[in-house]
Amino acid sequence: MTFNFPAESPHQVSADWLAQHLNEPDLRILDARLPEAYTEGHIPQAVSIQLTSLRYTKAGVEGMLVEPEVFAERISAAGIGPHSRVVIYDDYFGQLAARIAWSLLRYGHQSVALLDGGWDAWEAAGLPVSTEAHPPATAYFTPTPADHYGVDYDWVVARLGAPGVVLLDVRSPAEYAKGHLPGAVSWNWESGTALDATFAPAEALRAELAQLGVTPDKEIITYCQSGMRAAHTFYLLLSLGFPAVRLYDGSWAEWSIREGQGIHAS
Repeated sequence: MTFNFPAESPHQVSADWLAQHLNEPDLRILDARLPEAYTEGHIPQAVSIQLTSLRYTKAGVEGMLVEPEVFAERISAAGIGPHSRVVIYDDYFGQLAARIAWSLLRYGHQSVALLDGGWDAWEAAGLPVSTEAHPPATAYFTPTPADHYGVDYDWVVARLGAPGVVLLDVRSPAEYAKGHLPGAVSWNWESGTALDATFAPAEALRAELAQLGVTPDKEIITYCQSGMRAAHTFYLLLSLGFPAVRLYDGSWAEWSIREGQGIHAS
């Protein structure tokens, strides 16, 4: 029987939970850290994956999600198939893991969670560490693009100022001040992260976001410079129970290139 992520937290799992499920046959663990960090020690059965393998430069915009066929080839090589339950971790406050997780969701793979606290949480708990490279399982991933998880430039342009749509700029206040999407709300992604790299307490986050008009009854579009910090906030909002969250893949990198086409930063 296929196991599932905890019903109360399907988008993130704790180190203890993961340790208890290491031997589940459908579990796939992805280590998004640098290869040398993986070699020095990783979670048993984890497969090393690099975010850069899932991104490319499109129309001058760096860091865009690769096309479905390329994604399928590379994620299959990591051992991910249609029945895989995927847990991803990094040592970069969850940004790398979240971007890969969003990419999987964007191409139709629903069962994916972040390890809350990442590698730091695993180490802090004193859980087993392996130095042996884990061979990926043979797998064949079939992409089925899920448009409700992502938006592009044209989608955003068509909905600027639309009621019920919130553009959430999760860059630093200094970056926001230099230029941002028209009408965007500023909220630094770091506000959603505790010092131990776990998500900050849920109730405090909901209250803080509500003061900015970021509420579950609205459609929230996250963006940053190139979609990494935005992916972290995207996953944070999912974990808070926001039902309609999308990520603008091109983010500010694309918008700042294309703003001369009649839409300008404010």
